[in-house]
Amino acid sequence: MNAFLAIIHDTWRQSKHQWVLIVLIGLQVMLAIFAVAAPEKRTAPDGSEFFTTRWARDTDQKGMEIGWEGLYADALRDEQNFNDTMKGRSKEVNALIDQREEVSYRIATLIAEDPNHPDLDALRDQNRALEQAIDRFQRDSMAMQHRMRLDIERITAERTADMPRMAKGVEFWLSGIAYAIFILSMIGFIAACSIYIPNMLEQGSIDLVLSKPIRRWQIYFGKYVGGLLLYSAALTVLYVVVFVGVGIVSGVWHWPFFGALPMTIFSLALLYSIVAWVGLWTRSTALAMVIGYVYYLVVDTAVGHMEDLPFIEDFPAIDQLSKVLKFSFPSFVWLRESAEASVLSVYVFPWQHLAVGALWLFICLGTSYNRFRINDY
Repeated sequence: MNAFLAIIHDTWRQSKHQWVLIVLIGLQVMLAIFAVAAPEKRTAPDGSEFFTTRWARDTDQKGMEIGWEGLYADALRDEQNFNDTMKGRSKEVNALIDQREEVSYRIATLIAEDPNHPDLDALRDQNRALEQAIDRFQRDSMAMQHRMRLDIERITAERTADMPRMAKGVEFWLSGIAYAIFILSMIGFIAACSIYIPNMLEQGSIDLVLSKPIRRWQIYFGKYVGGLLLYSAALTVLYVVVFVGVGIVSGVWHWPFFGALPMTIFSLALLYSIVAWVGLWTRSTALAMVIGYVYYLVVDTAVGHMEDLPFIEDFPAIDQLSKVLKFSFPSFVWLRESAEASVLSVYVFPWQHLAVGALWLFICLGTSYNRFRINDY
């Protein structure tokens, strides 16, 4: 255990000279200053207090609770699976439309061949029945959307009936800060963590490490845990500073803000495992960094947003591909939305993406360690 802790300590010592990590922490400091200095508490003519930004006009009496209403409604739609329900109904009505088009095509073909064909009457009846079913389905869908909207309003009223304007504004502001912290951490941590494993494998460095009486699992996982713990500690400090600063400015101590921290750290651990895997197999810091950015900015964006493409139900191949990718690649988009929703005290738990992410974490760490264990350096 002492050897394992020594590797962690050596990773921290190495990080002191890593300019990327220093820049990342500097950006975090700037974000913390902005999060605390940008908002302010104001009092409306009716005596109610609200949260807004310092650059908002004096005549602006709406505050941040306006943005909170839309954000909270979106989170509730995810929590109640309303979006998935409507997507399912959209697929059903599209299937009926496809059937009607096939029948219409069959009718047109038969009329061209023989206007008195005996099958035409039955096909016309089937076509009318499909049109009626589609019309009824669309009316039901509109009614369902209306009921969902009423349900969202009801749930919002039940959960936030005693929530003052100030608290809503603070919640909206902190959810945005949690979102920004997630993005900044993911983009910056790719560059910061990509150096750890390749540097350890450099000729001379790896010889020195392996010459010591330290087991290889302690070396590899010490590097991984050391880098992750270091940034997690910096991230926790950032959360505490923002929480205390916004609390002092607003007078609202919004503890659910810390709910975004576990999902953010899990996402960092997952991303680090992928970057470390590439770094171990290629021994290249640049390649580990590039592949990390390609995955996060390109692949993950496609996986996370493919289901949100308009009219995706009209393209079965793309729709099926989105389902396959959903269960094949971890989506940081959904993990980020879960972190953001937790600040609003809304339960959005993307279990599919979390399970896939945990599997990827296990595979990346397991295969990369096995490679490090059996390789002769």
